[in-house]
Amino acid sequence: MKDYFRKYLEGRCSEDEFLSFINLFLKADKQKELTKNMEEDWKSVRANKKTPDLSPTLHKIHFEINKQEKSENKTRKIVTYLTRIAAVLFIPLAVAFFFTVQKNTSSDVKNQTISTPLASKTNFELPDGSMVYLNAGSSLSFPEKFTGKKRLVKLSGEAYFDVKKSKQPFEVETSELTVNVLGTAFNVMAYQNTLPEVTLERGKVVVNTKSNLQKTLQPGEQAVIDITANTISVNNVETELFTSWINNRLIFKNEMLGNVVQKLERWYNISIEIDNEPLEQKRINATIEYESISEVMELLEITLPIKFEYKKNERKLLIKSSRP
Repeated sequence: MKDYFRKYLEGRCSEDEFLSFINLFLKADKQKELTKNMEEDWKSVRANKKTPDLSPTLHKIHFEINKQEKSENKTRKIVTYLTRIAAVLFIPLAVAFFFTVQKNTSSDVKNQTISTPLASKTNFELPDGSMVYLNAGSSLSFPEKFTGKKRLVKLSGEAYFDVKKSKQPFEVETSELTVNVLGTAFNVMAYQNTLPEVTLERGKVVVNTKSNLQKTLQPGEQAVIDITANTISVNNVETELFTSWINNRLIFKNEMLGNVVQKLERWYNISIEIDNEPLEQKRINATIEYESISEVMELLEITLPIKFEYKKNERKLLIKSSRP
């Protein structure tokens, strides 16, 4: 095994050795060498009957990713490499995350908040055993222990909940609505400047708005809340289109480009501007998994009459019509 490969895995390689390691992933003629090195490392791990803990390395990679807004140009290039490596090396762990814990000293029950920056996501277990998948640019606050008459969590952004059944009702609160359940699986999307959505995969939930509107959802239904019009519309949907992100996929089916761009901005932590308003209405069918943003844009160029350019100084993608 190449020495720099081992040094990287142990977190002690120099800058030159790090760049050599990067080349294994970026150059096609290095793929055989990469495969050989990984196989050797895997055999070594199995021989020692030890499973490597990749969490510290993963945390380090995504910590560097989250600093890129303040980095110089050279650092940004390396961070781009790191983003691609995170997708390749850590597929089993590729729910990138960064979290903070906040203590509430004014109450007997301590609260904590888990947050994910843009281009990151995570999953974790709540004190009652319920599972939460937190999407990019989101945060969830909850007590260290659920007491009282209900299990209350507060969400900003988007999260998927798989709630453990209990006689103690579970409630998700956002700035515009609350969702009440006993035991179920559902997705709540409540980013700023978007219409809140609640998508039910199984079980039953009750959606309540701050203006006292209420709707009960059955599996396969989605509630869209229009705060300005003070309405809740309920439609049957393919729930996978709204929950696939927890499996590191974005699925678009007859989706308008304007909506797609909003999700891509959060997914890749990059600003995207469409300079032609009619283009926002163009419809897209696509599935995105571990593609880079440039690969996604190249796909869109094939399927739509568009072209894109990257404004490096502004860190912005500009989408234009490819027709005169």
